[in-house]
Amino acid sequence: MSNPPAVTVLTRKPGRSRAHHRLHLAPPMPALRTTLTFDGVEAVEIVAPDRYCAELLVDFAGSVFPAKLVSGPSWIVRFQPPPSGGEWVSDLLALVERWLAAAPIPCAKMRRGGRSYLIRGPLDAA
Repeated sequence: MSNPPAVTVLTRKPGRSRAHHRLHLAPPMPALRTTLTFDGVEAVEIVAPDRYCAELLVDFAGSVFPAKLVSGPSWIVRFQPPPSGGEWVSDLLALVERWLAAAPIPCAKMRRGGRSYLIRGPLDAA
């Protein structure tokens, strides 16, 4: 049997520390509303790593979700969710999982309502 690794213990010496001055932070600025909408319904954006993957995602969307490729510094596919009901969320997540497996990429960033989500692809059982 080998000996367990040594544990380093850090201790604080009494007296003034370098960070004894308080920081005065400004109050947070209100977030700017940058939500994109299609006819009053909040858009969902998926960030793709390259043009090929973005076009593949638009092809996967087909007639299930209206989608368009957005020009800019990154490859973004913008989806228009239906105006009513929440069942479209599971359909969109299933579509993105199929796309992640086909691309193949490990994950993608989804943005909606000023929030960002990381969607991971299905794990291989191999």
